[in-house]
Amino acid sequence: MKTIDDIILQYSNRGMKELYSKHQETKNAPIKSAKKLKEIKRGNIFIYTGFYVKGSAETDGPLGAYFLSISLKKIGFSPIIITDKYCKDFFKDIRTIYIPIKKHPISYYENILNLYDPVAHISIERCAKNIKNRYLNCNNEDISQYTANIDELFILGDKKSLSIAIGDGGNEIGMGNFQEFFKKRGTSSYSKVTSQITIVSSVSNWGAYGIIAAIEKIFKINCMPKFSEVDSYLEYIVSKGAIDGITHASQKSVDSKDWALEKQILDSLSSL
Repeated sequence: MKTIDDIILQYSNRGMKELYSKHQETKNAPIKSAKKLKEIKRGNIFIYTGFYVKGSAETDGPLGAYFLSISLKKIGFSPIIITDKYCKDFFKDIRTIYIPIKKHPISYYENILNLYDPVAHISIERCAKNIKNRYLNCNNEDISQYTANIDELFILGDKKSLSIAIGDGGNEIGMGNFQEFFKKRGTSSYSKVTSQITIVSSVSNWGAYGIIAAIEKIFKINCMPKFSEVDSYLEYIVSKGAIDGITHASQKSVDSKDWALEKQILDSLSSL
Protein backbone atom coordinates (compact mmCIF):
# COMPACT_ATOMS: atom_id res chain seq x y z
CA MET A 1 0.00 0.00 0.00
CA LYS A 2 1.27 3.45 -0.90
CA THR A 3 2.12 5.98 1.79
CA ILE A 4 1.62 9.75 1.77
CA ASP A 5 5.32 10.08 0.94
CA ASP A 6 5.01 7.73 -2.04
CA ILE A 7 2.10 9.72 -3.47
CA ILE A 8 3.53 13.24 -3.13
CA LEU A 9 6.89 12.18 -4.59
CA GLN A 10 5.39 10.76 -7.79
CA TYR A 11 6.55 12.21 -11.12
CA SER A 12 9.60 13.80 -9.48
CA ASN A 13 12.00 15.37 -11.98
CA ARG A 14 14.05 17.73 -9.76
CA GLY A 15 15.93 15.30 -7.55
CA MET A 16 13.45 15.12 -4.68
CA LYS A 17 13.25 11.32 -4.66
CA GLU A 18 17.03 11.15 -4.40
CA LEU A 19 17.05 13.71 -1.58
CA TYR A 20 14.31 11.75 0.19
CA SER A 21 16.27 8.51 -0.07
CA LYS A 22 19.38 10.08 1.48
CA HIS A 23 17.83 12.01 4.38
CA GLN A 24 16.02 10.08 7.08
CA GLU A 25 14.43 13.24 8.47
CA THR A 26 12.25 13.54 5.35
CA LYS A 27 10.56 10.19 6.02
CA ASN A 28 6.92 10.51 7.16
CA ALA A 29 7.32 14.29 7.43
CA PRO A 30 3.60 14.99 6.74
CA ILE A 31 2.59 12.64 9.58
CA LYS A 32 5.21 14.17 11.88
CA SER A 33 3.78 17.60 11.03
CA ALA A 34 0.20 16.60 11.85
CA LYS A 35 1.29 15.04 15.14
CA LYS A 36 3.11 18.23 16.12
CA LEU A 37 0.04 20.28 15.22
CA LYS A 38 -2.02 18.10 17.55
CA GLU A 39 0.41 18.75 20.41
CA ILE A 40 0.57 22.56 20.26
CA LYS A 41 -1.95 25.04 21.62
CA ARG A 42 -4.54 26.52 19.28
CA GLY A 43 -3.88 30.01 17.94
CA ASN A 44 -2.69 31.83 14.83
CA ILE A 45 -0.62 29.94 12.28
CA PHE A 46 1.40 31.85 9.70
CA ILE A 47 1.38 30.26 6.23
CA TYR A 48 4.05 31.58 3.90
CA THR A 49 3.73 31.34 0.12
CA GLY A 50 4.05 33.16 -3.20
CA PHE A 51 6.98 32.68 -5.58
CA TYR A 52 7.73 35.43 -8.11
CA VAL A 53 7.86 34.41 -11.79
CA LYS A 54 8.02 36.89 -14.68
CA GLY A 55 5.90 39.60 -13.09
CA SER A 56 3.43 37.26 -11.40
CA ALA A 57 3.15 34.64 -8.69
CA GLU A 58 3.36 31.02 -9.74
CA THR A 59 0.50 28.58 -9.33
CA ASP A 60 2.52 26.26 -7.11
CA GLY A 61 2.17 27.30 -3.47
CA PRO A 62 -1.08 29.30 -3.28
CA LEU A 63 -3.23 26.22 -3.98
CA GLY A 64 -1.66 24.27 -1.16
CA ALA A 65 -1.68 27.28 1.17
CA TYR A 66 -5.37 27.93 0.61
CA PHE A 67 -6.62 24.39 1.16
CA LEU A 68 -4.27 23.77 4.08
CA SER A 69 -5.65 26.95 5.66
CA ILE A 70 -9.18 25.56 5.40
CA SER A 71 -8.05 22.32 7.03
CA LEU A 72 -6.28 24.16 9.86
CA LYS A 73 -9.49 26.07 10.57
CA LYS A 74 -11.32 22.76 10.96
CA ILE A 75 -8.94 21.67 13.72
CA GLY A 76 -9.18 24.92 15.64
CA PHE A 77 -6.35 27.11 14.32
CA SER A 78 -6.56 30.60 12.83
CA PRO A 79 -4.49 30.65 9.60
CA ILE A 80 -2.93 33.88 8.37
CA ILE A 81 -1.31 33.95 4.93
CA ILE A 82 2.05 35.75 4.72
CA THR A 83 2.87 36.78 1.15
CA ASP A 84 3.53 39.80 -1.07
CA LYS A 85 1.76 41.87 -3.71
CA TYR A 86 2.04 39.25 -6.44
CA CYS A 87 -0.59 37.16 -4.61
CA LYS A 88 -2.96 40.09 -4.18
CA ASP A 89 -6.54 38.90 -3.53
CA PHE A 90 -5.66 35.22 -4.07
CA PHE A 91 -6.90 34.00 -0.71
CA LYS A 92 -10.54 35.07 -0.58
CA ASP A 93 -11.76 34.47 2.99
CA ILE A 94 -8.34 33.77 4.56
CA ARG A 95 -6.73 36.63 6.48
CA THR A 96 -3.68 37.80 4.54
CA ILE A 97 -0.68 39.98 5.38
CA TYR A 98 1.19 41.45 2.41
CA ILE A 99 4.84 42.16 3.17
CA PRO A 100 6.19 45.10 1.09
CA ILE A 101 9.07 44.34 -1.25
CA LYS A 102 11.78 46.34 0.51
CA LYS A 103 14.38 45.68 3.14
CA HIS A 104 12.95 45.92 6.64
CA PRO A 105 14.78 46.10 9.98
CA ILE A 106 14.47 43.04 12.20
CA SER A 107 12.20 45.08 14.48
CA TYR A 108 9.58 45.17 11.70
CA TYR A 109 9.27 41.38 11.80
CA GLU A 110 9.53 41.23 15.58
CA ASN A 111 6.55 43.58 15.78
CA ILE A 112 4.50 41.26 13.54
CA LEU A 113 5.35 38.27 15.73
CA ASN A 114 4.50 40.18 18.89
CA LEU A 115 1.19 41.37 17.45
CA TYR A 116 -0.09 38.01 16.17
CA ASP A 117 1.83 35.59 18.43
CA PRO A 118 1.71 32.66 15.96
CA VAL A 119 1.93 29.16 17.41
CA ALA A 120 3.39 27.72 14.20
CA HIS A 121 4.86 28.69 10.84
CA ILE A 122 4.26 26.70 7.64
CA SER A 123 5.94 27.63 4.36
CA ILE A 124 4.75 26.30 1.00
CA GLU A 125 6.93 27.10 -2.01
CA ARG A 126 8.39 30.38 -0.77
CA CYS A 127 11.75 31.49 -2.14
CA ALA A 128 14.49 31.90 0.48
CA LYS A 129 17.95 33.45 0.55
CA ASN A 130 20.89 31.43 -0.69
CA ILE A 131 24.36 31.43 0.90
CA LYS A 132 25.08 34.80 -0.75
CA ASN A 133 21.85 36.30 0.63
CA ARG A 134 20.25 36.45 -2.80
CA TYR A 135 16.93 35.04 -4.00
CA LEU A 136 17.39 32.85 -7.08
CA ASN A 137 14.83 30.99 -9.17
CA CYS A 138 15.26 27.48 -10.58
CA ASN A 139 17.24 28.89 -13.52
CA ASN A 140 19.69 30.60 -11.12
CA GLU A 141 18.29 34.00 -12.10
CA ASP A 142 18.41 36.65 -9.38
CA ILE A 143 14.87 37.72 -8.40
CA SER A 144 15.87 39.59 -5.23
CA GLN A 145 14.41 42.91 -6.37
CA TYR A 146 10.99 41.25 -6.76
CA THR A 147 11.02 39.15 -3.57
CA ALA A 148 9.90 40.38 -0.16
CA ASN A 149 12.18 39.24 2.69
CA ILE A 150 9.47 37.04 4.14
CA ASP A 151 11.98 34.37 5.09
CA GLU A 152 13.32 36.78 7.75
CA LEU A 153 9.97 36.47 9.52
CA PHE A 154 10.09 32.68 9.23
CA ILE A 155 13.63 32.57 10.66
CA LEU A 156 12.55 34.58 13.71
CA GLY A 157 9.38 32.53 14.14
CA ASP A 158 11.33 29.27 13.95
CA LYS A 159 13.19 30.26 17.13
CA LYS A 160 9.96 30.47 19.13
CA SER A 161 7.41 28.13 17.56
CA LEU A 162 6.86 25.03 15.45
CA SER A 163 8.14 25.46 11.89
CA ILE A 164 7.27 23.33 8.87
CA ALA A 165 8.32 23.93 5.27
CA ILE A 166 7.56 22.37 1.90
CA GLY A 167 9.79 22.52 -1.16
CA ASP A 168 10.26 20.78 -4.47
CA GLY A 169 13.51 22.13 -5.85
CA GLY A 170 15.95 23.50 -3.28
CA ASN A 171 15.55 27.28 -3.30
CA GLU A 172 12.61 27.35 -0.90
CA ILE A 173 12.29 28.05 2.83
CA GLY A 174 13.21 24.87 4.71
CA MET A 175 15.50 23.40 2.08
CA GLY A 176 18.47 24.81 3.95
CA ASN A 177 18.26 21.54 5.91
CA PHE A 178 19.89 19.86 2.92
CA GLN A 179 22.56 22.33 1.80
CA GLU A 180 25.26 19.68 1.32
CA PHE A 181 22.97 17.67 -0.97
CA PHE A 182 22.36 20.66 -3.25
CA LYS A 183 25.97 21.82 -3.10
CA LYS A 184 27.08 18.47 -4.49
CA ARG A 185 24.59 18.89 -7.34
CA GLY A 186 26.43 22.03 -8.43
CA THR A 187 23.67 24.59 -8.05
CA SER A 188 24.00 27.96 -6.31
CA SER A 189 20.30 28.65 -5.93
CA TYR A 190 19.75 26.44 -2.91
CA SER A 191 18.27 27.97 0.23
CA LYS A 192 20.15 28.42 3.49
CA VAL A 193 16.92 28.83 5.50
CA THR A 194 16.13 25.81 7.65
CA SER A 195 12.98 24.53 9.37
CA GLN A 196 12.21 22.04 12.11
CA ILE A 197 10.35 19.77 9.68
CA THR A 198 10.83 19.91 5.91
CA ILE A 199 8.57 18.05 3.51
CA VAL A 200 9.94 17.30 0.05
CA SER A 201 7.54 16.59 -2.79
CA SER A 202 7.42 16.64 -6.58
CA VAL A 203 5.14 19.70 -6.48
CA SER A 204 4.91 21.82 -3.35
CA ASN A 205 1.11 21.91 -3.53
CA TRP A 206 1.19 18.13 -3.25
CA GLY A 207 3.26 18.41 -0.08
CA ALA A 208 0.52 20.60 1.40
CA TYR A 209 -2.09 18.03 0.38
CA GLY A 210 0.14 15.50 2.14
CA ILE A 211 -0.20 17.43 5.40
CA ILE A 212 -3.98 17.57 4.89
CA ALA A 213 -4.06 13.78 4.41
CA ALA A 214 -2.00 13.40 7.59
CA ILE A 215 -4.37 15.71 9.47
CA GLU A 216 -7.24 13.45 8.40
CA LYS A 217 -5.42 10.44 9.85
CA ILE A 218 -4.27 12.06 13.10
CA PHE A 219 -7.38 14.14 13.87
CA LYS A 220 -9.91 11.66 12.43
CA ILE A 221 -11.73 14.26 10.32
CA ASN A 222 -12.49 14.72 6.63
CA CYS A 223 -10.73 17.71 5.10
CA MET A 224 -9.11 16.65 1.81
CA PRO A 225 -10.38 18.98 -0.94
CA LYS A 226 -12.16 17.56 -3.94
CA PHE A 227 -10.54 17.98 -7.35
CA SER A 228 -13.46 20.15 -8.48
CA GLU A 229 -12.69 22.58 -5.62
CA VAL A 230 -8.99 22.69 -6.45
CA ASP A 231 -9.74 23.09 -10.16
CA SER A 232 -12.11 25.99 -9.45
CA TYR A 233 -9.62 27.69 -7.14
CA LEU A 234 -6.80 27.36 -9.68
CA GLU A 235 -9.03 28.97 -12.30
CA TYR A 236 -9.68 31.80 -9.83
CA ILE A 237 -6.02 32.57 -9.07
CA VAL A 238 -5.12 32.37 -12.77
CA SER A 239 -7.79 35.04 -13.33
CA LYS A 240 -5.95 37.09 -10.68
CA GLY A 241 -2.62 36.77 -12.52
CA ALA A 242 -1.03 33.50 -11.37
CA ILE A 243 1.04 31.65 -13.99
CA ASP A 244 2.67 28.26 -14.36
CA GLY A 245 6.16 28.56 -12.84
CA ILE A 246 7.82 26.50 -15.57
CA THR A 247 5.94 27.39 -18.78
CA HIS A 248 5.16 30.98 -17.65
CA ALA A 249 1.74 30.54 -19.24
CA SER A 250 -1.49 31.92 -17.80
CA GLN A 251 -3.28 28.60 -17.76
CA LYS A 252 -4.61 25.90 -15.47
CA SER A 253 -1.39 24.02 -14.80
CA VAL A 254 1.30 23.76 -12.13
CA ASP A 255 5.00 23.23 -12.83
CA SER A 256 4.14 22.26 -16.42
CA LYS A 257 2.60 18.97 -15.29
CA ASP A 258 -0.53 17.58 -16.88
CA TRP A 259 -3.38 19.03 -14.80
CA ALA A 260 -5.10 15.63 -14.79
CA LEU A 261 -2.34 14.42 -12.43
CA GLU A 262 -3.74 16.71 -9.73
CA LYS A 263 -6.90 14.63 -9.58
CA GLN A 264 -4.84 11.46 -9.39
CA ILE A 265 -2.81 12.81 -6.44
CA LEU A 266 -5.89 14.03 -4.57
CA ASP A 267 -7.80 10.79 -5.18
CA SER A 268 -4.82 8.69 -4.04
CA LEU A 269 -4.43 10.70 -0.83
CA SER A 270 -8.18 10.54 -0.18
CA SER A 271 -8.18 6.75 -0.47
CA LEU A 272 -5.48 6.14 2.16
